[in-house]
Amino acid sequence: MAKVAILGCGRWGQNHLRTLATLRDEGIVESISVIDTSEDARSQAELADYISKDMDGIDADLVIIATPSHLHSEQARELISTGHHVLVEKPLGCCESEAAQVLSCAQEYGKIAGVGLLLRFHPAVKMVKHMISNGELGRLESLRFVRRTTRPYPAGGNVIESLGVHAIDLMCHFMSESEPSAVNVEGDKVEARIALEFPHGIEAIIDVGWETSAERRIVTIVGSIASVRFDLAIHDRAILIVDDEETELKCPSGQAPLESELRHIIHSISNLEQGKSWHTIPDYGAALRGVRWTERAIQALPITRPH
Repeated sequence: MAKVAILGCGRWGQNHLRTLATLRDEGIVESISVIDTSEDARSQAELADYISKDMDGIDADLVIIATPSHLHSEQARELISTGHHVLVEKPLGCCESEAAQVLSCAQEYGKIAGVGLLLRFHPAVKMVKHMISNGELGRLESLRFVRRTTRPYPAGGNVIESLGVHAIDLMCHFMSESEPSAVNVEGDKVEARIALEFPHGIEAIIDVGWETSAERRIVTIVGSIASVRFDLAIHDRAILIVDDEETELKCPSGQAPLESELRHIIHSISNLEQGKSWHTIPDYGAALRGVRWTERAIQALPITRPH
């Protein structure tokens, strides 16, 4: 059983806490510690076994870093160097060199550094990736990702770093882990349209935005034989489109992506400690690529909206 700590228990940290509590009930997690400087955040962590303002005296095999993004790299390196495995919520670093330092540190100390790109664990994503690999969609022609939320724009935030990073990683994943050849961006820090160009002549269009009129989480993959569309808010099905006729496809699993992600990293830690093979999802190369192209997309933003 793993001892797990959550560093930063805001909105997403609370999701981790609830999921870990379920795994604790199953006997997969031994204990859960919550560390947050905010008294309000600590007061809402009733499901935790231990609550603290800092890491002093905290016993944990795995630390989930869910703090503000500018702290991720430094905190990850410090925790790894003091004997912890880490799961770092995206981004792994504010630039590629920061992210590379974290991964190098993990290799130096023989620890696992996971990156919270949890859409790779989405049941529909796994099913569609299998369909692409098997040729069921034919030659890929275009990809589309829409993630628009009614949530307010967070002060100092950037929609590409917060929402676009997932899309960039997912589009590369569907493209057999290919490296994009170019990125073009329209918009600003609140709402942006990203066009990733791939060497295959395929374009992936990503629309992300805060403060929109409705929640939208739609992924569409168009192939020469068939297309597929799914809603990221729905974990057990997708829509197959052939000659304009739609058919519902059931996913082999309906497990929530966050639960799958946590089960995977805890299992990987167990395997490492037993001398067995293990791997991260995404692997370190893909993790660095995601930071690299997110950074390039942010640099390509043409407008800064005044607030």
